[in-house]
Amino acid sequence: MTTSIPYETGAPAPRYSADLATTKPGTPGGLFMRRFWIAVARGKDVTQGAAKPLRIMSEDFTIYRGASGAVHIVDAHCPHRFALMHLGWVEGDSIRCVYHGWRFEGSGQCVEQPAEEAGFARKVRIRAVPAREYIGLVYAYFGEGEPPAFPPFPVRETPGVLDVWNVEHVPCNYLQSFENSMDEVHVAFTHAPGGSHAPLALDLPEVSARETDWGMLRLGTRKTGKERVSLHYAPNVTRVIVPPRAGMDDVGGWREIYFHFTPLDDENQLWFIAGHIEVTGEAAEDYRAKQAEYEAKIAAAPPAGFVAAELMAGRGVYADTRHPDLAVIQDIATQAGQGRMVKREGERLGRSDAALILWRKILARELRAIAEGKPGKVWSVAPKEVVPTLGF
Repeated sequence: MTTSIPYETGAPAPRYSADLATTKPGTPGGLFMRRFWIAVARGKDVTQGAAKPLRIMSEDFTIYRGASGAVHIVDAHCPHRFALMHLGWVEGDSIRCVYHGWRFEGSGQCVEQPAEEAGFARKVRIRAVPAREYIGLVYAYFGEGEPPAFPPFPVRETPGVLDVWNVEHVPCNYLQSFENSMDEVHVAFTHAPGGSHAPLALDLPEVSARETDWGMLRLGTRKTGKERVSLHYAPNVTRVIVPPRAGMDDVGGWREIYFHFTPLDDENQLWFIAGHIEVTGEAAEDYRAKQAEYEAKIAAAPPAGFVAAELMAGRGVYADTRHPDLAVIQDIATQAGQGRMVKREGERLGRSDAALILWRKILARELRAIAEGKPGKVWSVAPKEVVPTLGF
């Protein structure tokens, strides 16, 4: 496993071990990710009384919302004959298997087996993981022992509207996208055709970064001396200020987003994004109306992932592409276009890659500690006063 990543401008990139990118159970990368709360769903997509399959970090689960309103996550299969639990039905805050009627509480404890002897049920459990809700998203803790502090990071406390974007399925490893979020220079080129990021492309920033108790702080310093500050919360969340969506410049301006890169497995991920915009009163109502119009346009257009796949296959011209979710298409095409899981041998890094180089060093250090049976770093929740800035 790569344990240190020396850096010299223009030199071939150091060997990038696939071990850094995997989140499979039992691997150092998988154990590291499982030390944190991970976003797994939008709250509004987990409807009361309906169970759904859930795949996270190469493991399969069942997610449902009980009668109390609480979200529960249990194993994908019944331990009796391994039928899929999501095929069953929710009763109160428990779930009953469709195969032979075994019923399990949200804690995973079996409480009823219609055809079995009394007392057998108490000997049977399925895996259950803690689940909590925050900023419109469902988070789960898949690790051992007590989960870390919740919520996993603070949000801006100023009045405004908090909205949750559509979920995007992206066909590549999560680390490719997390690293892209650390790359401020790509904005001036990747997003140039759409124009939404034009103010950030007026001059290229000098990128720097430093490790913190909660992750990594990134700075993009412009020629004016102004700094764009972005936050990267361990292990896979970026907090940054981004441009307004197309046609929404007049109802609130730039937004702060909390961008989660959630691994489904090593070759697929989900993007969960919650956004905060400082508008109140009538302005907030105008924003919600415009947001509804925008979402209707997205729903009527070809899916962003489909358009990106067409571009990656050479069916279409990148610079000519127009779509309500253009920036998302551009990001998927450039990130997934690298391959499902990039090993990065032969990669050549420059000074603009300072933040992702630092994160690779941090990740390599932590995974090596896990592999050697050492405790590794104790991560904390970021202080609420550390916030991103726009920088121009």
